[in-house]
Amino acid sequence: MNNKKLLYTLLLGATLTSCAEVEICERDHPHQGDVNFTYTWNKPEDKPNRMGVLCYRVVGQWKQVAEVNTDDLTLRLIGETTITPENRPNENPDEGDNTGGDNTGGDNTGVTEPTEPTEPTEPTEPTEPTEPTEPTEPTEPTEPGTGTTPPPFTPTIKIPRGYYKFATFPLDNPSIDYSELEQFIEKDAADYPLQNVGLSYKVYDIKDPKLNKPLAWQDFNPYAKYIQPDVEPLYYDSTTVQQVRADRQTTFEFKPKILSQNIDINFNIVKNTDEVQFKVTEVWAEISGVPTYIKMNTGYLDIKKTSKMLFKTDIKPSNPDDNGNDTNENKRIACHGNINVTGVVNVQRGYGETLADVRKKIYGPGIMQVVIYTEVYNPKTGHTFPQKWQGIINLYNTLNQAKLMKTTSDNKYVYRNGEHGAINISAEILLDGKTVGNIDKGGDALDRWIQTDSDINIDI
Repeated sequence: MNNKKLLYTLLLGATLTSCAEVEICERDHPHQGDVNFTYTWNKPEDKPNRMGVLCYRVVGQWKQVAEVNTDDLTLRLIGETTITPENRPNENPDEGDNTGGDNTGGDNTGVTEPTEPTEPTEPTEPTEPTEPTEPTEPTEPTEPGTGTTPPPFTPTIKIPRGYYKFATFPLDNPSIDYSELEQFIEKDAADYPLQNVGLSYKVYDIKDPKLNKPLAWQDFNPYAKYIQPDVEPLYYDSTTVQQVRADRQTTFEFKPKILSQNIDINFNIVKNTDEVQFKVTEVWAEISGVPTYIKMNTGYLDIKKTSKMLFKTDIKPSNPDDNGNDTNENKRIACHGNINVTGVVNVQRGYGETLADVRKKIYGPGIMQVVIYTEVYNPKTGHTFPQKWQGIINLYNTLNQAKLMKTTSDNKYVYRNGEHGAINISAEILLDGKTVGNIDKGGDALDRWIQTDSDINIDI
């Protein structure tokens, strides 16, 4: 009798355990909840078109990424390893090479229809008859997000019930490397905790055709590669652990904060046209010392890995023509650039180097280069010809004054000092049509411009 009771108890325990495991269920199990997300933006005009949401169930681990249309807040599950844009299914199955064939179904779910058995082929003359082909097997329906086209957007998505942490981040940003986030989704959380996940900027060689750059650019600070000049702001927010219940809808709110830093860069060009008449037509600049890696959960930066960014400046002559352009008679031009980056770090002081040594460096982080495109008037012919000038400056003092970065109290981590910063370069570029120089305002506290290149191609 005791043996029967023991057997009954063991069977009952196994049954209860089995039910518990089923209720911490797979996505297609009935125990699911409907969820959706709302967003509150500090600057709605800057919001990305789409955001990703990491759905991470902390007990009975389940991870998936949802894509949210920030205009109407519709969403869909997009799969575990399709965060990176080039890995994503094509929205339009008629475009691109990643459509996997003709999939023109109206529901856009990525479920392929069973193919019809093919008829045996007739023998042809004078070749030997061919063997009849076997009927093809119907293809299995694919899970949403894994087909050749993504599933449709819906007001809510269904996910297994349980306790979740949700995190939102920019999606489909072609300038961002999502590999760490994809690794987190694929691996066990004990091996890859969420707080260790970061985003990285993709970097490009100066000769890479994918890098948006001016045509005539020579790099005099080749310590690192480039990130794209048109990087969008990086947003992030996460929730505390929240419960998703079965058979009901739950709304979770995000208030994304900018991880990156919007920086204004200002400098002036002073023209001396006493000997040579010229107009400035375009000014490009390069800033170095941009950290390429940022932790999503904390905003901490890795300042050991920095890159460079090219950007075009807006030019405002003090005495423009009717279209706002520079003139031969104008004497002063204000140049302004605006970039979204993780921050800008200063040139580092090496072992045994004095402060004077550091200020003389034109290599590494904290260096800025400019290329000034001009049209020079040739009095011999009465025509103008294009000419470019290139200069470089060590922004050691300027960046110290800008205070773009902060350090944690234990000095282990660096993070950006606010959502916005400004690099105001006091040193002015003196351009006389022959050289790039400085208007010296005195002392070592002023960073100085140095000419690095020009393309003088005519005797003037």
